[in-house]
Amino acid sequence: MTRVVLPEQSDLVAGRWIAAGAERAEWIEHSSDGRAEQVQREASTTSIESVLAAAWSIHASGSWSSRSDDERAAVLEAAADRLAAVVPDIAALESATTGAVIGTTSMLGFIVHGAFRLAAEQLRTGVLDARFDGPTGRAVEVRRLPWGPALLLCPWNAPAPMAAHKMASALAAGCPVVVKPPERAPHGTMLLVRTIADLFPPGTVQLLHGGPATATALMTDRRVRAVSFTGGIVGGRAVAHACAEDLKPAQLELGGHAPLVVLDDAPIEHAVAGALGLLLTLNGQWCRALGRLLVPEKRRTQIVDAIADALSSVVVGDPVDPATQMGPIVHSAHRAYLQRRVDEFADGRIVRTTALPDRPGNWFAPTLVDGVDPGRTVDEIFGPVAAVHGYRTLDEAVALANGTDYGLEAYVVGADQDAAMAVARRVRAGGVKVNGVSPISLHLMAPRPAFGVSGLHDEGTAETIRFFGGNQVVGVENSLG
Repeated sequence: MTRVVLPEQSDLVAGRWIAAGAERAEWIEHSSDGRAEQVQREASTTSIESVLAAAWSIHASGSWSSRSDDERAAVLEAAADRLAAVVPDIAALESATTGAVIGTTSMLGFIVHGAFRLAAEQLRTGVLDARFDGPTGRAVEVRRLPWGPALLLCPWNAPAPMAAHKMASALAAGCPVVVKPPERAPHGTMLLVRTIADLFPPGTVQLLHGGPATATALMTDRRVRAVSFTGGIVGGRAVAHACAEDLKPAQLELGGHAPLVVLDDAPIEHAVAGALGLLLTLNGQWCRALGRLLVPEKRRTQIVDAIADALSSVVVGDPVDPATQMGPIVHSAHRAYLQRRVDEFADGRIVRTTALPDRPGNWFAPTLVDGVDPGRTVDEIFGPVAAVHGYRTLDEAVALANGTDYGLEAYVVGADQDAAMAVARRVRAGGVKVNGVSPISLHLMAPRPAFGVSGLHDEGTAETIRFFGGNQVVGVENSLG
């Protein structure tokens, strides 16, 4: 068993690293054995005020935003170069605190440096500018100007990659950033910030630890002009309410309850692979994970039994061990929550065949729940738990796929690609993948939309940069000579 050493938590305030604030009531648990490793920290009111003052000063002075797009792009490229060298360390810290296996955190590590390189490329190709023919023959100029200090609230399931995407986008737009890493898994994000912060004017990149109290103090302050949040619906609604008071933009990527529609012609091995991929990636703790497995009624027993057989050979263990296929749940409190949710379906068939390690840890077996009413399976669980529902017609399959308030991601598996695409187009979700379930976007430049309660404001390589600013239109209407 490999035990990754977790560094002490510290805050970056106005260019200086200082000891993180007061102790919170909750602990950070180490994924190797579930042991309480560090107490979570809450930023002091003094640090919060200093961070806000520094961020506003950077914005008001234009010391970052007034640099040309090429100049900002060069700094972002330098950040990407530095980050590429520390991805293995960030991946190990992410595995140690989130429980995600090292293969996944390493694969997602390309986002940590790639986000900065992509943002630089966008700047160099004019993402912030547009021109139109004006009434006098001079061009009408459209320039996207930064809103101001941006608060970035990061999730605990893939903290550093999400922080990198938000940071690179906001910095490209010209915004100073305040990063709040997740209180359960802050270390990878802290290393990310520590690696690159000195490339920017002091106060342009800052970091504060804390929970809802810190987030609330930051996002309700008028000096914060935009908020990007990835997390659950409860937190998202709190962010939306806070931002509504000041009419500041909020980008919200919230929960999901993804359906996997297995068509009648889908080969059994592909149906199984899809279900396993969605249950095991990030240990099922991701917003695009499997929520509803929708299968032809006549193949229901065959498919469930095949998935159960495949799950019986999944290797659960130390997430830093490359041989591990599934790690532990992020925290004992979340593990207990997942078990309570499964217990709600005790009247159905609970399918669990994966052997768990016989030692301390937040272990939880991937679970299928079969034979319960679809009306009871409409809420996100955020773990390796999915409901199975049979369908007799494609219309019924689509109705089941669209039968929740979520609309982040959906999946269709079928041998006839045209037929599968036809079904995919009927599903109400921001993204629908046919014959694939990876956490990677179908195209780097495609947006990542969310329907329903799954979020507000599209994310994406260009979309997130644009979120952090507003358009200014300048042109000559009439000639005076």
